[in-house]
Amino acid sequence: MRPRGLVEEADKMLRAHGFRSVVNDASPDSCFDIVAKSCDTSVIIKVVDELSDVPRNHISELHAISSWIAATPLILAEKVEGQELDDDAVYYKNGIYALSLGALERTLEGDPPLVEVFPAGCFVYIDGELVRKRREELGLSVGELARLVGVSRMTIYSYEKGKKRTTPGIAYRLAYVLGAPIVIPMNPLAPRGESQYQAQEPMSLVRDLPRKGLLRLVARVLRKLKLMIMAFFNAPFEIMARHEDLKLVMNVVCNCDYDGAKIKTTKAFTEVMELNHLVVRPEGYECPEDVPSIGVEELKNMRKPEELAKLFT
Repeated sequence: MRPRGLVEEADKMLRAHGFRSVVNDASPDSCFDIVAKSCDTSVIIKVVDELSDVPRNHISELHAISSWIAATPLILAEKVEGQELDDDAVYYKNGIYALSLGALERTLEGDPPLVEVFPAGCFVYIDGELVRKRREELGLSVGELARLVGVSRMTIYSYEKGKKRTTPGIAYRLAYVLGAPIVIPMNPLAPRGESQYQAQEPMSLVRDLPRKGLLRLVARVLRKLKLMIMAFFNAPFEIMARHEDLKLVMNVVCNCDYDGAKIKTTKAFTEVMELNHLVVRPEGYECPEDVPSIGVEELKNMRKPEELAKLFT
């Protein structure tokens, strides 16, 4: 279970820094707990007490949702293997950055962490161009700088030619000798390239759907309509779908005791992330929120994606 106090503090902090933020109240054991968006940054956050306890399937779905809507996935945690997270570090967990509440606050205030923590060790990123510039300003040769720092000439060459990652110890000695802040701060909120993390391929989760039932039926209909789709089992919604400019987040109501809180949370999620929300419902089900909905039979009778798009015009 997520630590409720940490969720509330993070939500309050994001709002104080200009984000529109929504807490996932419908699914306390979900792949995400907070979604937030500012003018140039979108984030989806999973909140846990112990970083080691995040289920792998939650991370997989957090990846996928983030990739589909061009948001940055994050894990907010208090401890890793029983030890408190360092506020001056970000932690690498299965392709996603994890950080403490203090590190999040520092980042929002423009003083992000410096250290990246991997299972193999700690690293920092350095500005190789600044290293070269300061070396030349001080009149040092590559060999002289290498001797003062305690590394090889090839190591200094590699930094100046573009290698950015090194250990905190070497970076500290470089900064001391050069008298310059050569370490590049980590910004865990910044968009990250696809080389850093990969979402699952569209429809790769669909094969895990039940062999029968409404969710399978809806998935098959959407595929016939040529929509790219992905199904989710640890989110307040069941399907995300897209076709050209049409981007849908869907609640699939399998029976009349479907949790209405999931629809409310999904509505808030889509409003913040500027997506379309659609409820697929059986006959007799009334949506608890003012969102577009469609009956199962009406959906089955559609023949092209433009018919779906008309529901939002």
